[in-house]
Amino acid sequence: MHYLEIFSNIEFLSSQSLSVLNCNFFTITCICLLVGAMGKSAQIPLHVWLPESMEGPTPISALIHAATMVTAGIFMIARFSPIFELSDTALSTILIVGSLSIVLLGCLGIVQTDIKRVIAYSTLSQLGYMMVALGASAYPVAIFI
Repeated sequence: MHYLEIFSNIEFLSSQSLSVLNCNFFTITCICLLVGAMGKSAQIPLHVWLPESMEGPTPISALIHAATMVTAGIFMIARFSPIFELSDTALSTILIVGSLSIVLLGCLGIVQTDIKRVIAYSTLSQLGYMMVALGASAYPVAIFI
């Protein structure tokens, strides 16, 4: 399905009374997309894979940090912004996840002694800033941070 097909059916989907556990369809969809983005962009609590992957050879770690792999989750949320705008709960969750990632992963980066882990945690903290911008509905800012 193409993005235009999805976005053109937003009015139809919002008119339907789809709800599970007092959450509407858009909130459930956005939270599921957010969990995928958290795993791909290594945000708290799914952040442990990135510093571990930095133990590989330097060219592989450079590819990971070349803003091609870890920012894919950020770009996905920005691309689906018309859907995320319909769920205040999802936007608030993105804001909380990003804020926690900024503080906690930044602090973890300060105490590391291996330079590759310092770079990994500083990258994760920077991705936290991008998540905060997404949670504040500043999608162009999140992409260009």
